[in-house]
Amino acid sequence: MPIHSIANESTQEQNQDQILSLLRQGNRYSDLSKKEQQTVCKRLTLDYQQHNDWQTAWLLIYSLNNNFKCVNLSKTITLLKSIQADIAVNPSLQWLNIQQLQLLNKHQSLQTRNNRYLRKNSHLKTQLNEAEIQLQNVISKIQALKVIETTINQKTQ
Repeated sequence: MPIHSIANESTQEQNQDQILSLLRQGNRYSDLSKKEQQTVCKRLTLDYQQHNDWQTAWLLIYSLNNNFKCVNLSKTITLLKSIQADIAVNPSLQWLNIQQLQLLNKHQSLQTRNNRYLRKNSHLKTQLNEAEIQLQNVISKIQALKVIETTINQKTQ
C-alpha cells in the first residue's frame, strides 16, 4: 500500500475518532441535570474564552445549548462561524455547521421580524386604548348634550 494512502487512512481514522469522542462527550452532557449542565456550560465558556478551541465551541453549541440556555443565538452563530474558519475541522462536521448556520440565521431573521411585529402590535394596542378613551369622552359629551337638549325642549314647551 502506498505511503500516501496509509497516511490518508490514518487521518480519516483520527477524524472519525475525534467525531466519536465529541458525540460521546456531548451525550454525557445531555444526561446531566439542568443545574449540572449550567455548571458545565459556565466552565466550557470560560475554557473557550481562554483557548478558542473548536471542540469546546462544538460542545457549547450542540451539547449544552438547549433553547439557547447556554449560549445566546448571536453568540451561537459566532461560535459556528469560528468553527467554519478552522480548516482542521472534519468536512462532515463543516457540512453540519453550514446547515446549522443557515438554520440559525433564518431563525434570527424570523426572531427579529417577530420582535418588530410585537413592538408594532404593542404600539397599535396603545393607540387603540387611547382611541377608546377618546370615544368614551365623546359619548359622555353627546349624552350631556342630549340631557341639555331634553332640558331645553322641556322648558320651551
